[in-house]
Amino acid sequence: MREHGIGHIVETILDAPENASAVAKTNERAHQARFKAGENECLSHVNPFFKSRFTDERSGFQGVDTEAAYATEVDAYN
Repeated sequence: MREHGIGHIVETILDAPENASAVAKTNERAHQARFKAGENECLSHVNPFFKSRFTDERSGFQGVDTEAAYATEVDAYN
């Protein structure tokens, strides 16, 4: 038993046919909870922008050569 390790023992228990449906439901609910938590976090970051005032003012990047800066960073990364 010791040479199999605790991970193999747990995997064997979880893969047992009588536990398969319960494990599948648990995994699905965990997936849904992670998705919901991620969605809520995203909304918490986006909502303040929609509450702010939209204007026709020019961006702070007007006239700035962002393509050259991007190319420089890509070259430095590679």
